[in-house]
Amino acid sequence: MKKVPSPTPKLSDVARLAGVGNATVSRVLNGRLNVSEDKIRRVKQAISELKYSPNRIARSLKGAASGMIGMIVPSISDMFFSQCAEAVENVARENGSLLIVMASHDDPLIEFENLQLLLLHRIDGLILSSARTQNAKLYKELSGLTVPVVGLDRPLQKANLPSVISENCGGAKAATEHLLSHGYRKVLCIHVKPELYPIRERLHGYTQAMHEAGLEPILHKVESAADAEACLREHVDSTKSTIAVFAANNLAARFTWEALRMLHLAIPSQVAMLCFDDFDLADSLTPPMSVVQQIVDDLGRNAAELLFRRMQGRARGITQTNSDPLSLPTRLIIRESCGCHLTNK
Repeated sequence: MKKVPSPTPKLSDVARLAGVGNATVSRVLNGRLNVSEDKIRRVKQAISELKYSPNRIARSLKGAASGMIGMIVPSISDMFFSQCAEAVENVARENGSLLIVMASHDDPLIEFENLQLLLLHRIDGLILSSARTQNAKLYKELSGLTVPVVGLDRPLQKANLPSVISENCGGAKAATEHLLSHGYRKVLCIHVKPELYPIRERLHGYTQAMHEAGLEPILHKVESAADAEACLREHVDSTKSTIAVFAANNLAARFTWEALRMLHLAIPSQVAMLCFDDFDLADSLTPPMSVVQQIVDDLGRNAAELLFRRMQGRARGITQTNSDPLSLPTRLIIRESCGCHLTNK
């Protein structure tokens, strides 16, 4: 192919260099619909050689796909959501789309404002980790959208929309059962933000395991290390036997860890511990932290792939109504904080 010189490459330049029509280039840019792999390859090569960058705003104003998808998460600084966003961005790039990420800070008002801003940018699809499970105003808005929406980490069934979530209940139940298998008869569940769907499901899994073992659940909501310290002091003082703590997320685990250090309690000989969610340096702590691990990359990738399938189906005039959430399994990663190294000695 002979390169066509142009100071600012246009779509027609790409078509000429690739040896295809303008409509074929447009179809490739809008989602690769009804285009052969050979033509897709030639168009992508021409785009690369010419350094062509489509005017996404102009395309959206003409009614074509904008080539942009949106993502609203509670926090960009949270490693869980930043890792999810990276996985989504990889899939978006593979599909020739730009990802716009916004943070709601778990505030429904900010979340709604973010949604309106993304719609003004004429996004082709949205991935949403909703600030609240119960939000009638948001559900009404989402139900009226013409662009596909996929939930992430938090289901959107009440808006009749699909989601990708972790097996929170099952993972928490397996973690609690593991602690009980060591013979601990007092297993505390320390948690934060029980109003959030993932935490609520983990509390349900913990409670179910305790009831099946014939034990009373001991649930403690904390907002600081001082709260966790007061909780532990109460239960450690009331028994001479080792107790165990199931921390329902990373923040609860951090508060608990700090409280144990302040109380000079040894892990796991005095207080055993297991946390839902793996995190950086969890295996470098002394002792290494046993965790329930979510496969975060899989969550983000599956959500993005589902979104693009829905976007492509919509472009073909296919209406997809299945709103059942896709639940991905978790993994129990056994290290030492749960007491396994003591059992094995």
